Amino acid sequence: MANNNDNAARQAKPKKLLLRSVFVDAPVREEPEEAQKVLVAGLAEARPVKDYPNTFFGRAFKVLRGEFGTLFKSSPFFMLFAAPFAVILFWFAGFFENLVLSGSYNFLGGIGVGYPFGAGDSITQSVARLYWDVKEPVYMMLAAALIIGALGFSGLFYCAKRSFYQDYYKKSIKTYWIGFAKHWWRFLLFGGLLILVGAAMVTALMHLLAVQQLSAAMAGDYCAVVFSWVFGAPLMMYLAIALALGVTHELSVIGCLRDSLVVIVNNPFSSVLTCALCVAPLLLLLLGQFFSIVIFIVMLLVGFTLEALMLVALVSRGMTKCSQRKENMDKVAQKQANKSGGGQTYVGAGGGSAKKKAKKQPNHYQNPKKKKKK
Repeated sequence: MANNNDNAARQAKPKKLLLRSVFVDAPVREEPEEAQKVLVAGLAEARPVKDYPNTFFGRAFKVLRGEFGTLFKSSPFFMLFAAPFAVILFWFAGFFENLVLSGSYNFLGGIGVGYPFGAGDSITQSVARLYWDVKEPVYMMLAAALIIGALGFSGLFYCAKRSFYQDYYKKSIKTYWIGFAKHWWRFLLFGGLLILVGAAMVTALMHLLAVQQLSAAMAGDYCAVVFSWVFGAPLMMYLAIALALGVTHELSVIGCLRDSLVVIVNNPFSSVLTCALCVAPLLLLLLGQFFSIVIFIVMLLVGFTLEALMLVALVSRGMTKCSQRKENMDKVAQKQANKSGGGQTYVGAGGGSAKKKAKKQPNHYQNPKKKKKK
């Protein structure tokens, strides 16, 4: 029986909110309500609320399916912002490679008649230049194009946020530009920093691959890759969640940075999984031109909208869990304070609280048999 009681006590004990002192308990942003369309005098258009599941990631997929038509109407404007990325990836990258490497290297030295005597293979130099003189500049141009795409993603993310929380809207185009006007600077700030961190990670990797081809790799080259990826990947996740929090909750820039850390610490698995799924499509674009074109089209049609919904679901799950844990911890602390003593408490000079004993009230009873002296 004692063991059962101990187990029940452990189960009833609320989980602690890690980094409780850093957490800012903020509500979800309230968005301006779209004006209802008046059908006839005194009768406005109905606004049905769809019954989506309360599970966070299940809700994201259901919202994508149920609101796909409304969300899709806002995606063409995002496609315009993504156009520079597509041009660089599908056309300029190949053109630039041919421009830099075409006809400059020998790959079949000493094959016999008609070939210059003593000419050797230069495949190592060509591959080294392929990494550093071709791929590295192309990746930096793609990073600049991603910053432009991040600006356009602000409107799409705003539409996804409103659909997730069932903030009714039918004017997708107007809603897209409302989100762009409200949050473009957040995506430029957080998204720009996120892309710069990713560009630094890619630069360290390209430099290592180039010097490896020339057999000139040093210990510092390997350390640069290890440290940039070990610290860069968590930093990118941190900035992505801070960006999502800025759109979904009433938080300042500092508040977004604080709560992003709290959400990650208290939801490590879901944070890593969601951010990994969001980055995976960018890595799949390296499979080849045909596959990259197919993947890019799918991402434009549905992928980026799903990523926005997943990030909204992640921060919604994280903030709800952290708020509940903070509330439970506050209740437990209040109960313990009430049990610790029945006297009043006062704050001393040093800031600490101490019990104050109640003063004994004087007894004003007087025996009526005793006469009062005049």
